[in-house]
Amino acid sequence: MKYQIHEKFLPIDFFEKIRNLIMDQDFAWRRRDHMTGDVGDKMYFTYGFYNKMRPWTEWYVPYIIPILKKLNAVAPIEVRANMFVSALFKASGWHCDHEFPCKTAILYLNDCDGGTQLKINNKVIFIKADANKMLVFDTNVLHRARTSKNEPLRYVINFNYFVKD
Repeated sequence: MKYQIHEKFLPIDFFEKIRNLIMDQDFAWRRRDHMTGDVGDKMYFTYGFYNKMRPWTEWYVPYIIPILKKLNAVAPIEVRANMFVSALFKASGWHCDHEFPCKTAILYLNDCDGGTQLKINNKVIFIKADANKMLVFDTNVLHRARTSKNEPLRYVINFNYFVKD
C-alpha cells in the first residue's frame, strides 16, 4: 500500500466535536518557524497531542485514542494538529515524516482547494482537503502540504504511528 483515502472517516458527531475544538478561535496554537527546514520554507502553527512517548494534553484520551484505534495503530509516534495560513506560503518542502517504517495519516478538518501532494514513482498525486477525509500512507512517501487559494486557513490532524505487520 502506498496510500489510501477514507471519505467520511469518523462518525459525524465525533468529527464535529474534534473539529470544533481545534478550529475554535481560542485554541492554543504554537508557532513553528519552519516545517521541513528547506530554503524558503515558511512558518505554520501546530498543537501537540502526543510526542516523545507520552500524551501532551488532556484531549489525547477522548479525541485521539478513538482515531488511533480506527487506524489500527499499535503505538503512536507523534500526533499533532496543524493550521496552515494560506497567505504565508503555497507549499511546504517535500519531506518524509520519519525514516523508519511506519504510517502517516492526515485527517482533514475543513474543505478547501488545498491538500497534500504525494510523490510516488516520480509521479505527483494531489489529495484535496475535504472535511472528514483521512489520507493514510507509508511514512517514507515524499509529500508536502499545499495551502488553499479559496480559504485563509487549512486545518489537519497529522498522525505518525506503528501498525502490526
